[in-house]
Amino acid sequence: MTSEEREWVAEEAPRLFAVVERTPDLQVAAWGLAFEESAQVVSEDGGLRMSLQGPESCLHLFKDSELLWI
Repeated sequence: MTSEEREWVAEEAPRLFAVVERTPDLQVAAWGLAFEESAQVVSEDGGLRMSLQGPESCLHLFKDSELLWI
């Protein structure tokens, strides 16, 4: 693979994020992949999987949550 191809793949890769809850301590509630026009989110225990329009769309499902970009 050429360096240009590696750069292209890196630019196209989804961004990884955590959904972090602050109740009462900081804990990861879910992990996600942000694509250009959508996001995939999986709860920490794997019991919940979502396809969303964007990463922020899941925040109302978790208590006192925010996104932490990796």
